[in-house]
Amino acid sequence: MDAAQVAILRNLDRTCGFFEKAVPVARQGTLLATTGEVLQRPEVTRFSERVVSRYRPPAADVAVLLPCSARKPYSLSQSHRKFRQAIAGRASELIVTSPLGLVPRELELVYPAAHYNVPVTGYWDAEEREFTGGIIAAFLEKHRFKRVIAHLEGGALAAAEKGAALAGVELEITCRGRPLSQESLALLDSALSGERKVRHDVIRGTSSWQFGLAIDTRNLVVKGRYPWIRAFRGRTPFFSIDEATGLLRPTFEGWNLIPEGYRVTIDEFVPTGDVLAPGVVDADPRIREGDEVLVTGPCAIATGRAAMPACEMLRSGRGVAVRVRKVKTLPRT
Repeated sequence: MDAAQVAILRNLDRTCGFFEKAVPVARQGTLLATTGEVLQRPEVTRFSERVVSRYRPPAADVAVLLPCSARKPYSLSQSHRKFRQAIAGRASELIVTSPLGLVPRELELVYPAAHYNVPVTGYWDAEEREFTGGIIAAFLEKHRFKRVIAHLEGGALAAAEKGAALAGVELEITCRGRPLSQESLALLDSALSGERKVRHDVIRGTSSWQFGLAIDTRNLVVKGRYPWIRAFRGRTPFFSIDEATGLLRPTFEGWNLIPEGYRVTIDEFVPTGDVLAPGVVDADPRIREGDEVLVTGPCAIATGRAAMPACEMLRSGRGVAVRVRKVKTLPRT
């Protein structure tokens, strides 16, 4: 970008609260985190704010802070395979990374956590440490773990120490040299000795970030090869994970587990294709372009994806409001 484009971007980012409504919940392609400006991008601030305000971690006594990896999602990287082998399901796993701050393991598929590219130098500048430390502090203040282990080095460790200090939390550091050294991995394993197993739940974790509601998944069975998984009850599908965005796609049965929010209300008609803006009567103001929504009306309900934010649905006189996936006609009353 030239100087004028950078200036425009900075001015837009300063009005992020207003500008965020117009930014899709997910984009095609990679988020390039190559400059300091990325810390103010709406996609980044939205993700980190939801991690703190919406996300519900699994019930765990211990949290382990881990470094990020170049390969996304992190779980498929060689380094995280070794970390997970050492942890063996005995802790809540939190990845410390710039520019997103903190990525819980259950959210590693969600845009932009699996879709960003950052230069890997090991050096974190003061702004990165400040931003990430603030996210860690807010998260640890909200979710009080009995123990917090930092399996980190360098700038990531400095950011974690700053965040822990702000939250009044004592860190247990298990790195001796590099995080992947045999000594470090053995220390991590030993530090978790005797800790109970944690039930990691991608569906519940993602639903809390996406819809602001941690759904009851106790009777759901997850099938498929990670990361492309689906959730069933018996033979009935409830959720699948969108391969491009990492977001949940609820079926009609899945929406029954989400009793409120992310609804688009339409007039008295049965959609025969996509729902156009003039047919929208009301919409949840939290809806952004790309969000999964449930269309409801007196004649039909439908599942689909928002093609514009809620504010545009209500004031626009033209254009597609919802890309419809499935329609169910309601019986006449």
